[in-house]
Amino acid sequence: MDYPFWVNNFDRVKDHRLAYPSVAKIFEQPVSFWYGDRQGKYSCNIDNGLGRLMKRVDPALPVLVIYNIPNRDVGHHSKGGANTRELYLDFLHAFCRGIGDRSPIVIFEPDAIPHATIMDKSIAESRLSLMKDGLDVLTRCSNARVYIDVGHSNWLAPAEVAKLLDVVSNDKVKGFSVNVSNFRSTKESMTWALAICEQRTHDTFVIDTSRNGNGPHGNDWCNPPGRCLGTPPTTDTGEDKCDAFLWIKIPGESDGKCNGGPRAGLFWPEYADKLVQNTPWIY
Repeated sequence: MDYPFWVNNFDRVKDHRLAYPSVAKIFEQPVSFWYGDRQGKYSCNIDNGLGRLMKRVDPALPVLVIYNIPNRDVGHHSKGGANTRELYLDFLHAFCRGIGDRSPIVIFEPDAIPHATIMDKSIAESRLSLMKDGLDVLTRCSNARVYIDVGHSNWLAPAEVAKLLDVVSNDKVKGFSVNVSNFRSTKESMTWALAICEQRTHDTFVIDTSRNGNGPHGNDWCNPPGRCLGTPPTTDTGEDKCDAFLWIKIPGESDGKCNGGPRAGLFWPEYADKLVQNTPWIY
């Protein structure tokens, strides 16, 4: 796989540049766009807004993240998502209309797979069924390169991940994503993902390297101190099964109200500045 990532270096951090000029370094790299709704309602504007984005970035390709599953984040820091199954599928149809005939990378529902393992059986079955139907919509109605998120290497065993992927995936899905919004090292993530591929031999995968330059801070995943940026986005991964290293989590966006951070998803310039300052290769 070899294609140009889009570097969205327009002024997403204009309000912070004077106080924290270093944060602009983050947006010199390709970072993703996340699509979801905290209010749980389908937005009729997503297809128009996404369509404009796709025209703007042509011929490069953006990385898009779908994060709108009902009961998202099982009510934790990033709670929200569509209110109903019907609204969720409407959202995905609109997403496909926005993509048009382009083929962006799409990361599908971070943490939704591993969260299903902590739900009551009937609720988990309903979620997996909806994910399967949603992936059918995405792969039938668009040319997107879809990767199903499966969490990180310190969560589920590879065999369990493979079984869950068997339930929701289809033969048009490209593969899966690992380490989204987490800090596990690239080496550890690679080993774990390859173990999953041993049981799903047709899959390939991508690794979120946005904040894993120092690896994890114990088991602290919520704005842990002392972290730094990881390997910049590239398709040169050294492993045939690994399609790309990506910055899926936007460095500097808070994981939630923990370790002094604002609510999940808000840009936290102080934390972003520390990520940059702790990263030797960026200067």
